Amino acid sequence: MIDETKFTLVPELLNNMILFGKNNNIIIAGVRIKEKLNKSGITLDGIPDAKIFTKNNHRSLGDSIDEVRKNKKFLSIQFETLKKDFFLFPANFDDKSIVVLSTGEKVIQLSKIEHDLKERVKELECLYNISHELERSKALDEAINNLIQPLIQGFQFPTFTSVRFELDGAVYENRDHKDGKPKNVLRENIVLNKSKRGSISISCHKQVQFSEEEEKLLKEVSGKISRALERIEKSVSCENQRKKLLVKNKSLIRLTEECNRRREQLRIFLNAIEDIIFVIDPDFNIIISNKKEIGDSGKCYKKVFHTEDICKDCPALRAFKNGNNASLERKNLDKNYMLHSYPIKNNGKVESVLEVCRDTTKEKEMEFQLLQSYKLASLGKLVTGIAHEVNNPTTFILGNIKIIKEAFEDIMPILDTNAEKDKNFKIAQLDYNIFRENIPVLLVDIEDGANRMKKLVEDLRNYARKDEGLLTEKVDLNQIIIDSLRLVQNEIKRYAKVRLNLHRELPIFIGNIQKFEQVIINLVINAAEAIDHDNGKIEIVTKFEAPLKQICLKISDNGVGMDKNIKNCIFDPFFTTKKNQGGTGLGLSITYGIIKEHNADIEVDTKPGSGTTFTIKIPAAID
Repeated sequence: MIDETKFTLVPELLNNMILFGKNNNIIIAGVRIKEKLNKSGITLDGIPDAKIFTKNNHRSLGDSIDEVRKNKKFLSIQFETLKKDFFLFPANFDDKSIVVLSTGEKVIQLSKIEHDLKERVKELECLYNISHELERSKALDEAINNLIQPLIQGFQFPTFTSVRFELDGAVYENRDHKDGKPKNVLRENIVLNKSKRGSISISCHKQVQFSEEEEKLLKEVSGKISRALERIEKSVSCENQRKKLLVKNKSLIRLTEECNRRREQLRIFLNAIEDIIFVIDPDFNIIISNKKEIGDSGKCYKKVFHTEDICKDCPALRAFKNGNNASLERKNLDKNYMLHSYPIKNNGKVESVLEVCRDTTKEKEMEFQLLQSYKLASLGKLVTGIAHEVNNPTTFILGNIKIIKEAFEDIMPILDTNAEKDKNFKIAQLDYNIFRENIPVLLVDIEDGANRMKKLVEDLRNYARKDEGLLTEKVDLNQIIIDSLRLVQNEIKRYAKVRLNLHRELPIFIGNIQKFEQVIINLVINAAEAIDHDNGKIEIVTKFEAPLKQICLKISDNGVGMDKNIKNCIFDPFFTTKKNQGGTGLGLSITYGIIKEHNADIEVDTKPGSGTTFTIKIPAAID
């Protein structure tokens, strides 16, 4: 709330003023001044024509108002009937219309207020200039020299005022009144941290007393200098500390740059290593790694193996516990890894562990392939040996069956004659009629079986023979299909019936007969094993696409089919859905490699429950 009792100056002034307008008519008349004039018989109604005395002459009030309006100057007057000073003055020096009449004491009071306000403004300007100078100057001696004139201007009588600063033994002063003895001196100490550092002396060479406001001004200036001195000294101290820190900082920068350079070299070195290398703390948090996908944070078992728990028999755990190197071979998501853990010690205590994680999947695959190669090589030798052993008795059978057939041709007429004589004639406990009808058929079946055995042995020997793998042979695809089916007939007849639809005038292509036999055998066996019902069917179709100059082979089954995920992986080495049945996952991988080796393409069309069709397109050997 505003205390209205404190704001009495303006009403008091208005009560003691009369404002005359452009035609000297009264605009506003204060109550008190009207009372004073009325008591003395002075009436100012209408155009004022009361007689007054001025300093130089005797005239009417109206003429005096016109003079003030014209000259824009104060005019001191007295009324004839009231011997008391009044003042006429323009209300606004830029406006000629309004003139004010007021009692002398009020004008003097107003002048004193104006003077006091000007003095306060001078003091504020002085404090502002001093504050600005202290903040602007970097050196205190320069600032104090620049403070002398603003400080002098802050006192009532700057012409008669001199200033002397003493600070840390140095003296700063103006020399305008050096020879004159001062009439009055005002002094204030400069104190910093309760210690006197100097003083400020204000000398007045006129017989006047310093006002209370001037004493306050000097104390304020002294305080500002003390604070500036403290700030500057702190700034100097900070600057010295800054310079020391800059020197240390440069050294640290050099060390940091060297560390960064070494770290970058280490990073390049680690990134060049294909193995996953990372350092972990005792909580299995990764500190640093050489792979972006792993990064430098997170749990190692989550980032590397994508599991939620610590690996079983974790070698890092043993390294932390025993302080010795540890290794472990493990499998994760169809991949094989070899883990090596090396403890990093500080004062004998293991603080972290360096782990090297090597992907050995390809090595395992090569090892398995090598083992399979050994098995296949052994199987080839075994097949060759068996074929040799089977071929000899088969040759004996074929040779002997020919003699037996010729002998039966000679014996049969004798047996027929004997049967005519003896109606109960039997051979091998069979009626002669049954014997006579079936024995020639049995002999033919034996001969056919022996020929089939001989052909099968030849096919096995051809399939197992050593081959250089060159793609230089003229390949008849239809003949390869027929030969291959003879080899796998017993295997596939348990699952399905095979239907052939072979193009009669199929051109040849250049390739390797033995390798393509392996392709046909792998695809047909896969098709048979994909059938899980009694009505299994496998269809093999060949045709020639003349516009594209390519041979097309399709092998279709009505088996279980495959979903998208399995379809995308069937040509990957060691991928199999028949691990429990002894599947190796190499058949289709080898098949894919052979087809690509012949510059051919293979496509797979399959859906779960709708069977599978493999389509192979081979460039034909035609001009």
